[in-house]
Amino acid sequence: MLFGVQLELWLVCLIVVLGRIFDVALASIRTVFIVKSKPVISACIGFVEVFFWFIIVKAALDYIVTSAVDTLLIAFAYATGFALGTYLGCLLSKILVKTKIDVQIVLSSKNEELIEVLQQKGFGQTILNARGSKSGTETYLIQLETDSKSLKELKKIIDQYDPKAFVSVKEVKEVVGGYFGDNK
Repeated sequence: MLFGVQLELWLVCLIVVLGRIFDVALASIRTVFIVKSKPVISACIGFVEVFFWFIIVKAALDYIVTSAVDTLLIAFAYATGFALGTYLGCLLSKILVKTKIDVQIVLSSKNEELIEVLQQKGFGQTILNARGSKSGTETYLIQLETDSKSLKELKKIIDQYDPKAFVSVKEVKEVVGGYFGDNK
């Protein structure tokens, strides 16, 4: 007995928590692959996910519940595993799933130096003449496509050369054609 609870119940709770972490993390990753139109990968992950979910539920239900406390502990373990699995799944999705993004940068002024640095770093760009709606200031709008892993570097460069720039980032489902530097 540990804290007045049988050791077997603690073991069942541990199995439930760890199992839910695993299967819910898989569910999060599967969902991202569904959105990315990867049905084969999604189906394979879904098979493993449901297989583990069944084993976890079976372990929880096979334990003979002797009191309301036992039931609450197993429910708490189930919910804890779900929450931790969701968190882990989000972290793993960022690492495992490569995402294309569209970045629009409205410069605070016509900054040729920033354009040159972005080009040297391998960011293909489309440069458009723009004008501030209130200030009337002539400037550039830079549009570029890159992957999410390069966003941190891109933001650092923009902040260094034009900290007042307006930056808009959105996810892109597909990119066809265009220029992508060797680094991107």
